[in-house]
Amino acid sequence: MPTEPTDSTLKERSHDSKPAKYLESADYAWIIVFAFVVLVNLWFGLHNHAEEQKVAETKANAARLLAWFEDNGNKRESGQSIISGCNNPSGAWRECLASLVASGGPFETLTNQLEPTGKVFSDVCVRGELATLGSIVIERGSPKPQDPTAMVYARMPAAQDLSARLPLKIYVCARSFHPMNVGEAVF
Repeated sequence: MPTEPTDSTLKERSHDSKPAKYLESADYAWIIVFAFVVLVNLWFGLHNHAEEQKVAETKANAARLLAWFEDNGNKRESGQSIISGCNNPSGAWRECLASLVASGGPFETLTNQLEPTGKVFSDVCVRGELATLGSIVIERGSPKPQDPTAMVYARMPAAQDLSARLPLKIYVCARSFHPMNVGEAVF
């Protein structure tokens, strides 16, 4: 017949037993690996958020440029003075673009946010050429031969004269060098 434990037998049993071990070395290894994964994911999240901010700022700069072209297109067409390089109808596109980003121009602080050593403007997005990453591309529109109401956009020649209205399309060379459309305007 079993006997009930007395105080002395309880003390002996508690003195002989070792404290329960809740975490083993494998558990510590798992905790370390888990903490590392959490930190790596946190870093990637913060990095991607910062990169997305740069892309958003670049697109906002291109949208400001598009709005400027749209606002000043009618002024230019009616012969009003807008900015030194863009006033002369026989002037070239490169002169107008240079005057926009020159000191004292409306976009003098415009920089390439994604690739600080890259171009602010480029002709096309070239995969693998870091100088075009984050650059603004401005294309000239021409009416389609079969449908003059629709436009076909192509590279803007540097020597393009400013005598006629210029339908423009602006996009940004975003990450992975894909074109991110900003919009169209007539200048």
